[in-house]
Amino acid sequence: MRKNLLYSLLFAFMCSIGGVYAQGDFKIKGEVVTDKSLTWAYLYKMENGRKLLDSVPVVDNQFEFVGSVDKAYSASVAVKGIRRSVSFYLEPATFYTRIEEDWAKPSPVIGGVQNAIAKGYEAENKRIQDTMMVLGQKYEHADAEGKVKLSLLMEEWSEQLDSTRYRYIENYPSSLAIIDINRPYFAVLNYLKLDRMKRLFDPSLSYSYVYQELDKYYEQKKSEYLVGQQAPAVKTKTVDGKPFDLASLKGNVVLVDFWASWCAPCRVANRKLVPTYEKYRSQGFEIVSISMDDKENLWKDAIKKDGIPWMQVSDLVGIKGSSIAKAYSVTQLPTLFLIDENGKVIHQNIDHEELLTYLKTRYEQ
Repeated sequence: MRKNLLYSLLFAFMCSIGGVYAQGDFKIKGEVVTDKSLTWAYLYKMENGRKLLDSVPVVDNQFEFVGSVDKAYSASVAVKGIRRSVSFYLEPATFYTRIEEDWAKPSPVIGGVQNAIAKGYEAENKRIQDTMMVLGQKYEHADAEGKVKLSLLMEEWSEQLDSTRYRYIENYPSSLAIIDINRPYFAVLNYLKLDRMKRLFDPSLSYSYVYQELDKYYEQKKSEYLVGQQAPAVKTKTVDGKPFDLASLKGNVVLVDFWASWCAPCRVANRKLVPTYEKYRSQGFEIVSISMDDKENLWKDAIKKDGIPWMQVSDLVGIKGSSIAKAYSVTQLPTLFLIDENGKVIHQNIDHEELLTYLKTRYEQ
């Protein structure tokens, strides 16, 4: 007979509190909701692939795993004959799960500190993620101007996600759940943000594959970090077809901006930069925007719509074919570099607020 999912799991969990298990021991009690005849359940550790830890018989649609681990691991439970499995963080604790064959119904796992942390994080972010999903759907069907306006809204919500992310890392620096949840961001975060993340996570997590992946991306992006080095050469053509050489701007503070007409966040950044450029251009501040477009008409239309008054250059070969983007290790847009009057990179991935702070300090004090 099927029991009420929430109350049966919570009751079992509360009853287990009085149980005493040796440190390192875990117990997983499970129930499968199906009309099929079942035989075996499998427990896997999910670390750089799937590794079988144990298998147990399923009797009357129920199973139980007992074992021990010295650390927390990503894990999953699967049942032979059922396509659905459950994923969770395995650690010394007691767990309860109910696997529904019907995908329309939830299959929760209750138990363990890491799973509680993960659920708290997901619950706190749900409103933000739901809002961003709606904005993202609108973005897909918006025209170029609509995409720019929606990007402004999405940027604000994204900042809230960032705030929650780093707050959780600061509060739970040794949490496998939190580092695992943030794994998709390793490849897209710039060096400075990834450096902050790596410094916050406790090295005690270095046993895990996800921490090792963080370290791999960190080392890769560190090797691509240009601050303190001479800016790579930029020789291309202006929007008027004239030759351009970045070296000709030595003696000025130069913001080198990689962008494209199809990049809505770039278009938002352009509009923010206009008043900043107008305020400081007479004091030796220059901007050079290097477009990653491959279609001249779209490039020129975007310049006109955004009212960009500074230098615009491009080889019109797209980001994948751009030797300039390769020299600067640019794979995402927008990416901005601030270069001093001697041609040395002093900031990489600088945002508008950081740029304003620098310019105020340099020209207004």
